[in-house]
Amino acid sequence: MAGTRWNILSMPLADVQRLTAAFSALKANGWYDAVIRRHMQAMRTATPAGSSRNAAHRGPVFLPWHRAVLLEVEAALQAVDGAILGLPYWAWQDEAALNGGDPRRSLLWTADYLGTDGDPARGNRVLNGPFANWVALIYNSTAGTFVARSTPGLVRRIGRDPNGSTTLATPAQVTDALNNTRYDASPWDASVATFRNRLEGWSAGPRLHNLVHRWVGGDMLAGTSPNDPVFWLNHANVDRLWWQWQQRWGIASYQPVSGGPVGHNLNDTMQFLTTPRTPASVLDITSLGYSYV
Repeated sequence: MAGTRWNILSMPLADVQRLTAAFSALKANGWYDAVIRRHMQAMRTATPAGSSRNAAHRGPVFLPWHRAVLLEVEAALQAVDGAILGLPYWAWQDEAALNGGDPRRSLLWTADYLGTDGDPARGNRVLNGPFANWVALIYNSTAGTFVARSTPGLVRRIGRDPNGSTTLATPAQVTDALNNTRYDASPWDASVATFRNRLEGWSAGPRLHNLVHRWVGGDMLAGTSPNDPVFWLNHANVDRLWWQWQQRWGIASYQPVSGGPVGHNLNDTMQFLTTPRTPASVLDITSLGYSYV
């Protein structure tokens, strides 16, 4: 179905609440936890074995893989509620300017939207908003299994996580990324100064995508980061910025076409998606049936 993706802060509150209710329905029927598992499995699948690069991150496929999984999430939400026009994005780079220099004041972090910051007196759990009763899915690396957190509530430490960041991504960082003419380059990892690496946030980082995860903190710092639905709003904005770059430098600009890591070449099948796709199949969002406003 796809559709139109809006800035979540420009949407009527009733539409925001349709969206969060649909997320809760997917959580209740088990679909949501399944996509958390697939994201973690992608992160744990090194390409090649022993590399820091994995099936969805730290390499060229980062952007097409997440574009593909966003399509899956969008379709699942619309299957719950056909009135949802599309998966919205969060324009995090604008938040400081909109909120007197303090992006923590954003409407996004209120009970009407995604819930507030976590309560330090209650394990930094979010105690209000649409996801207050969600039980996060935690990965046990020793056993290699997923277990439910013992207490309900997402964990957030917005701008104050000791393992995170006190600052959010900026318009200047966005401009710097969009000005980079190369999509990616050998050795196709986190070391190269390219558009993909700037947007993912490794080159001169943490920046952009990575910095958003670090700024929200808590559950957003783990490989199970989709536990917090703000994950999807972050990635929709990342996808929007990729589309802006593609319009400027060319839709057919993906690299590597061949000769790169398995799973990261233009016509390789991407792993851990429910619908098999290649990077080539998701380059043009107009052919995928959605647009950004």
